[in-house]
Amino acid sequence: MNRWSPQRYKSAGLNQNVDKGVLDNALRTAQLLHANFPLLPPILTLRHLAHETGVSYGFLRGVAARSERVEPYKVFKLKKNVVSFGANRFRYICAPHPSLLKVQRWIHKNILMHVHSHPASYAYKEKTSPRDAAAMHAGCKWMIKLDATNFFESILEPDVYCVFREMGYQALVAFELARICTRVRPTGNPVKTDRFKDGMGNLPYKNVAIGHLPQGAATSPLLSNLVARTLDHSLAEFANSKDLAYTRYADDLTFSSFGTFNRDGAENIVREIYEIMRAHGLWPNKSKTKIIPPGARKVVLGLLVDGHVPKLTKEFKAEVRTHIHFMLRPDVGVSNHRKARKFDSSWGLKNFIFGKLAYAQAIEPIWTSRMRDLFMKIDWDS
Repeated sequence: MNRWSPQRYKSAGLNQNVDKGVLDNALRTAQLLHANFPLLPPILTLRHLAHETGVSYGFLRGVAARSERVEPYKVFKLKKNVVSFGANRFRYICAPHPSLLKVQRWIHKNILMHVHSHPASYAYKEKTSPRDAAAMHAGCKWMIKLDATNFFESILEPDVYCVFREMGYQALVAFELARICTRVRPTGNPVKTDRFKDGMGNLPYKNVAIGHLPQGAATSPLLSNLVARTLDHSLAEFANSKDLAYTRYADDLTFSSFGTFNRDGAENIVREIYEIMRAHGLWPNKSKTKIIPPGARKVVLGLLVDGHVPKLTKEFKAEVRTHIHFMLRPDVGVSNHRKARKFDSSWGLKNFIFGKLAYAQAIEPIWTSRMRDLFMKIDWDS
């Protein structure tokens, strides 16, 4: 994207006989945005966004209006690996329409990537990884792990609107950006316009059904981090008051103590964390809450943190070794092993192992180097 120039914008507007007062108002709007976020592109209207992204204005208008004639998502239902009943057994993946995906990717790249989330948040950020989050808890004595139920779906359209308003976008544009980044709940719950700040009572849209962040939209990961800044701030302050370390990786919340602690104190802390989560619109998944005492095995985001640095778990290493072992055995080989483990193709199995080794490289490079040497000996053509 070319850097926005107020001079070029005004010159182009005057050449097209646009009213000078209109141009001056637009420039003031852009200057207010750049005062706090100089890297963000000014978006003055929905038509302006359509022009910047190369997507039809009519399509974007239909998405913002929640028009029944525009179907912005295809929804797929996947079963979760959890022991539960009801709707929580399933995860709903929403695949955006290609034009909507194009706009969301533009918003992700040009807007959301230039706004910082809370330091305690480690997911969806450049130059951060699960290892960085796990390292914050390495060598701890006590650990508390919690999970939020339906994390993306719990983040609602008014909260997304507030994120764009805080950046400096005008109220109507922030509302339309929020509509583009959210999906209407299946129940179609109505939302009162007073849930939006700045007196958004005269919206040019009739459908007021509330939306939520859809899992599958290109904008949802970073928006979830930005909306959760107030949650992270509250939990970080609470953790500091209790001498705890706190990190959040998407919907995984981890607290740890390096000092004196006890079971009763941990249970009281869990109850207080639940209250903070609920106050920020998140519902704790109590079945996944764990209090891990000294001497017990501690794993954060799949990494062992019993020592001073995160390490790969025995299960992770055993899985990689087992795959490589059987594919190197003359009486098994790639084809038989692939079929036994129900991989659709040798290429898929190869990519699976390659991905595991790429992940392990940053954690335990010496062990990974040995596995790579064995991996290179596999005869994939056979």
